[in-house]
Amino acid sequence: LWTAQIASLFGDWFNIIASATLLSQLTGSGAALGGFFAIRMLASFVVSPLSGVLADRYNRKNILIVTDLLRFGVVLLFLLVRKPQHAWLLFALTALQVGIGGIFEPIRTAILPEIASRRLLGAANTLSAVTWSTLLALGAAAGGMFASAFGIRAAFVLDSLTYVLSALLL
Repeated sequence: LWTAQIASLFGDWFNIIASATLLSQLTGSGAALGGFFAIRMLASFVVSPLSGVLADRYNRKNILIVTDLLRFGVVLLFLLVRKPQHAWLLFALTALQVGIGGIFEPIRTAILPEIASRRLLGAANTLSAVTWSTLLALGAAAGGMFASAFGIRAAFVLDSLTYVLSALLL
């Protein structure tokens, strides 16, 4: 579960850097960039209440794998965004990707008590939080360097593959 978290979070930061860069190139608009980050916050917020219902009714591990595979497909669709008139697609795909993540994350957190002993649950939660923070710094830096060296499209492909890796690890 932890290594799957590392894989998907690492790719997420590649995607954020690549998406923001692409949006800036396509629109040159600070307002568009602000809207992009607003969508990233709102999509997860809107969808996350659904995760509790899903977690209570379906196999949590299977939900995590399915959501990773869905995000793999969604991120590959980012490759279709090539022209300024496609900016709306970047917003829609971002909302979809982050919305699916809004289902994934609460369910991943809900699994921790099932796989960690009561004595180690605090440490497991701490490790998860530290992993997120560490990958915020490392993933964003690596994503920027990777996108600069290999291009934005390569960053999207790598991000999509991190979801496959996460699903396989799960």
